[in-house]
Amino acid sequence: MKKVFYTFLLLFLVTLHVSKSIAQENQNQADLEALYTAIQKTPSYKKRLKGDKAYQQLYEDVKLKIAKAGEIEAFRQLSKLVSAINDNHLGFYRTPDTALKMSYFLMGQDKPGDIMKRVRPKFESDLEGVYFAYNRPYGLYEKGDKVYQVMNLVDGFIMAEIFHTPYGGYDVLLYGSLQLIKNTRLVNGTLLGTPFTKSREKKFSILDKGNENFEYKILNDKIGYLRLSSFSSSTENIKKSEVFYQKISDTLETTNLIVDVRNNGGGGFKTSQKFINLLKKYKGNIFLLQNSATVSNAEQFILELKPLKKVTTLGEQTRGTITFGSNYGAKIVLPSGRFTFYPTDMKGTNRDLAYESKGINPDITLDVFKSDWIEQTLEYINKKP
Repeated sequence: MKKVFYTFLLLFLVTLHVSKSIAQENQNQADLEALYTAIQKTPSYKKRLKGDKAYQQLYEDVKLKIAKAGEIEAFRQLSKLVSAINDNHLGFYRTPDTALKMSYFLMGQDKPGDIMKRVRPKFESDLEGVYFAYNRPYGLYEKGDKVYQVMNLVDGFIMAEIFHTPYGGYDVLLYGSLQLIKNTRLVNGTLLGTPFTKSREKKFSILDKGNENFEYKILNDKIGYLRLSSFSSSTENIKKSEVFYQKISDTLETTNLIVDVRNNGGGGFKTSQKFINLLKKYKGNIFLLQNSATVSNAEQFILELKPLKKVTTLGEQTRGTITFGSNYGAKIVLPSGRFTFYPTDMKGTNRDLAYESKGINPDITLDVFKSDWIEQTLEYINKKP
């Protein structure tokens, strides 16, 4: 009797395992088809990859590898379809779930001490090295075939994987929350868009803008300061920008004007165009401050003004998330409910696309660690003949 019982139990467990495997395979396949269909509808796909045989082959490769993959590997494979598109407004991440207590950290195969010894001698300009985040040290090292891992040097868990893109940068798979971070580069010791930085020194490139998005003040009798920290097209921000514009439009009378768009996360021309028009009419010299957190419509703002002889740009390279974008902010939850895709719906221009994933270089590079960037800009202005 016991033998019969255990036989039935074994058959039940095998059947259960097979059923789960089939269900896993089915939901992976459903997610793949939904994501691939959604991507094909984006303007960036139509402009850059429609009919591209290499991308179609990538889809076929992912289709094979995802069939029996677990959740982490499924996310990893699906991310490849998003990474391959030179459109950094696209988003892909684990659907937020307050009931989900699980973390997605992977245990590294290497020992933290060995990784520490390997990456400690690296130069600041090398991608490999020791980074800091969340008050802990992390080792970034090449795992092989142009794939890098980020290991927590305290407990040995893998925090992220980093992959080369065809566009000169890297994309990051951030574990723990399962999130694809597109278009990261090492700029002044920081991996853009991630919490990882090689230096814990204060960085003067970062702007502490406070709660208000707009500010104007006169620094001295020759120099004014105009801060434009958001071009968001929300109803509230558009109203605030219009009130601010009316307040300052007739008061820009200094010989020189510092225009600060550091940490401006973009928005739309509904907000920014009036300031572009105002600055084009301004008769003095314009000194435009930018940093690696200047993105999207703020980068377009720079390109509108940069050709003018009276404009000098200062700071560091912008992010290079400038083309396409989203008018409606729609999100697509894939059939399994596990993953969310954030598509783009704007066509983008060839001018902007030349800077996608590359960013806009400043005319004058400012020192990140030396002193306040407004002070450095004042020094530059005072030294000009």
